[in-house]
Amino acid sequence: MVLSVSKETTQDAVYALLKKGIMTLSLPPGTAMSTQEMATKLNVSRTPVREAFIRLHEEGLVDIFPQRQTIVSRINFTRVLQERFIRESLEIASLHLLMEKGPSAACLEKMEEKILAQEQCQKKKDYSAFILQDNEMHRVIFDEAGQSLAWETIMSVNGNYDRFRVLTVSNEETMNSTVRQHKLLIDLMRRGESQKVFDEMYDHVRKLHYEKNDLIRQYPDYFSADEDTGGFQIGSL
Repeated sequence: MVLSVSKETTQDAVYALLKKGIMTLSLPPGTAMSTQEMATKLNVSRTPVREAFIRLHEEGLVDIFPQRQTIVSRINFTRVLQERFIRESLEIASLHLLMEKGPSAACLEKMEEKILAQEQCQKKKDYSAFILQDNEMHRVIFDEAGQSLAWETIMSVNGNYDRFRVLTVSNEETMNSTVRQHKLLIDLMRRGESQKVFDEMYDHVRKLHYEKNDLIRQYPDYFSADEDTGGFQIGSL
């Protein structure tokens, strides 16, 4: 793999490529990497790889063991819940701002475009792309509410939550339910039924119930040791 650098700096490009691999699970939790190995694969010097590792470590996406190796961090359930809380709090607040002024026709059209893209990803069973389009749909809410910084904040701390979501959407019913709720949400926004919009969004972010032990059985090497929470419950997409 040779890294192609255009407008981005080499360091930014290396960081973006490694982060994409981690967030899409192309680089699964527990994957061991070395600075020299990645530099060789990407055809760059060791310095941008080292700097990318540091940035990813600050985001909780890799664990660095000096003089040894760097490992893609395993998903931590406690952190998943904390990241979900940040996402939910900021999204509900942004949605209130958007509904106060009323979503424009262009805003709703953008959201519908993202849902159509999601459905295409579902047909292809491209789970990481499904989550990407899901995020893009929700991002419209933040942009239209004038809260792009809040969205950037979410994206900088969501490594455990979004990787968890990629695993859960391999369930067909989860994807079907997500698309249905997105369409209903847009319909309610178009009709200006604010309270129903808020109720639906609350239900949307809290809908999915997943058994922690089921996920551990399916992906035993993907998760870090954590306190026993029994039946693990996590918000939806």
